[in-house]
Amino acid sequence: MKKIIQFSFILFTIIVSLTITINTIALSGGTWVSGIKIQNLNPTEDATIQIELRQPNGNLKSTISTLSDGSPLIAPPNKSVEVYLPSYSTIESGQYSAVVMASTEIGSVVTTTNYPYGFADSYNSMEPNSSVYVPYVYHNHNYYSTEIFIQNTTDKLVTGNITFTEPSSSSSYGDSGSHTKTVPINIEPYGTQSFDTSSADFSDLGWFIGSAKIEASGDITVVANQTRLVGSGDIKGNVLISARGLSSNDAGTKIILPSLYKNFSGSSGTWKSGITVVNSSSQEADVTINFYSDPDSPSFSGIKTLSIAPDQSVEVYLPSTILDTSNLIPDQFKGFAVIISNVPIIATVQHTNYAAANGYGVAVGYAGFSKGSPKISLPSLYRWPSGAGVWISGIKIQNYGNNIATFNITFAADPDSISHINGTKTNITLDTNKAIELYFGNSILDGGGYIPSGWKGSALIESASSDAQLVATVIHTNYGRHVATMYTGNPIFLP
Repeated sequence: MKKIIQFSFILFTIIVSLTITINTIALSGGTWVSGIKIQNLNPTEDATIQIELRQPNGNLKSTISTLSDGSPLIAPPNKSVEVYLPSYSTIESGQYSAVVMASTEIGSVVTTTNYPYGFADSYNSMEPNSSVYVPYVYHNHNYYSTEIFIQNTTDKLVTGNITFTEPSSSSSYGDSGSHTKTVPINIEPYGTQSFDTSSADFSDLGWFIGSAKIEASGDITVVANQTRLVGSGDIKGNVLISARGLSSNDAGTKIILPSLYKNFSGSSGTWKSGITVVNSSSQEADVTINFYSDPDSPSFSGIKTLSIAPDQSVEVYLPSTILDTSNLIPDQFKGFAVIISNVPIIATVQHTNYAAANGYGVAVGYAGFSKGSPKISLPSLYRWPSGAGVWISGIKIQNYGNNIATFNITFAADPDSISHINGTKTNITLDTNKAIELYFGNSILDGGGYIPSGWKGSALIESASSDAQLVATVIHTNYGRHVATMYTGNPIFLP
């Protein structure tokens, strides 16, 4: 009897894929490529996977149901597979959005690179929503601009508006006054529309650092590219931060941020973090940010309080933040934060390290967490030689819950990994709100074992307690290629 395959759906926007130049003047010669890492979350059954690629007008362009060598696109139980789009000779160069379907529950993450310009980052899919925020938006600010991609996930035309808002405090950055702008959206069924603040259409924003809110007539998903373009080619200062949009699904009166830095210097340069908090409610938000250092760092805690008007945002840049005690966060701070508010808020973090990679610089970012889960999917992990450098991963895990959490991590090599070592890290405990870091350059496996060179794969974080609320972020660095990427773990809620 032929088995009937039932597919589950994950929708996300691939920003740019294959060999496409997104700006023929500024990025002459630059090529963007994308890869999708898909993890099978079923411990006993193979995941049969299918990917639909759609053009900006919504038309179906290609369907991927095999690996690039023609073998079936199947992820073994609890393992991941990689779909690297340039490997498919039958797929034309272009910009696409994607729908990923599988016969089991899956987790996924997209990585987009433009090595000729020193650009790379990763992002997760988001739950479709009709109201979506982009907390960081730039125009003419320290070489940064923002491109926002909006995907219509419905079979109907979606209309609405995207509103750019700069808080009054931003006027001190450059030209006087704060700026706002509203632009209509009109997206065909399953289509994608993009807005690039580096274009002449957005010159009226002036020197702008603020946020955007998209209100649509139907469900959408959103990805934003923060591009710092200093000049042509892979030159010092060019960086990219990709991040998904945030909606009411990400809002809460408690937000946790597992990964933060203030002038954290070492052999890889100096990491600095900025937090943007958006008040997504209709009432004024009274916000308290509680900072804590990691267990392996000098002990520190501090508080910063904020008042944020409805639909407004505030940026807290750690190197210049004055705490409520009139003190500064100390240099060499590596830690995490817990944000408490009287009304639902959302938050996002951006890390920059302009001294990394011999001064070429890297940057990454992630969305703050309003909830945790007892099980987390990490589809993409590396200790993998690539070009002039090595991709190497670090995992940060934080306990959102009110009780001590005990959990295990299972590492599984990809089918095409050079090293096929699988391993575990068991009986990790975290007190409430606390965080821990596992860096692949250190011994992180049971018995003091290491993730070896030539390894790429995935991991599952699992607590035996269904009440556990864990969150995780992953940072990959490849200083030889002058890039870094970051994404958040996919939460899995037990039945």
